[in-house]
Amino acid sequence: MKALAPPLTCTSTKMNLGLSDTLRWLDDIVLPHAPELARLAFFACLPHPLLTVARARLGDCGVGVGAQNCWFEGGAVTGEVSADLLAELGCRHVMLGHAERRRLFGEDDDLIARKVAAALDAGLVPLLCVGEDTRLGPEDAARHVVRQAAVLARLGAGRPSLVLYEPAWAIGGDHGASPGHAAHVLEALHTALGTAHTRFLYGGSVTPGTYTALRRAAPWDGVAVGRAAQDPGMLHEVTAELLGSGPEGTPPRE
Repeated sequence: MKALAPPLTCTSTKMNLGLSDTLRWLDDIVLPHAPELARLAFFACLPHPLLTVARARLGDCGVGVGAQNCWFEGGAVTGEVSADLLAELGCRHVMLGHAERRRLFGEDDDLIARKVAAALDAGLVPLLCVGEDTRLGPEDAARHVVRQAAVLARLGAGRPSLVLYEPAWAIGGDHGASPGHAAHVLEALHTALGTAHTRFLYGGSVTPGTYTALRRAAPWDGVAVGRAAQDPGMLHEVTAELLGSGPEGTPPRE
């Protein structure tokens, strides 16, 4: 029986914050919580133009900066950013396959697989987003996300990776997936590609109490927070909840 590592968490600001708002968020909310966030290996996925300024602002406080996307090759690809450049800029993580990119830009599993391969080759940790677009039963949802995550079974062996289960219908909503539904999906993901190098997060309407409810049903590794990351009170509650759920209080994983 192997105990889980401490929980982890992350966020993505999407395009919701410009430069001045991002710096204000870092100064007023992230940095005051940096000691707790660092214990959770917290990282923020930001738009490409904000990566270097955010890294400079955060310094060595222990909070990481990740990217929201990358391209799978270098060269003449106008407007894109390569995984190698992100690594040069000091990024550790890159979010790939988010539901919004699948929907708005038609990104399919083949394209996302190329991006995952490029991220791994550049030494980045891919945060692979999976999730069903509409409400499905747990069996159908599990089959859907296992297909989306299959790229890691092919490419990620022996290399750190994260899988974020975020049902598209829960993004920005009032309620996320039920603990039982999420547990069924997690067990399917563990069966398909669970290794010592892959950790699993839940996202979608995460509020204080979400992680506690989830971990009672199955051993999630952490959560991705959305709006809660920009509310100091909610961020404090979520952080305290995660820090109170260390290995000794978490069910062991086979």
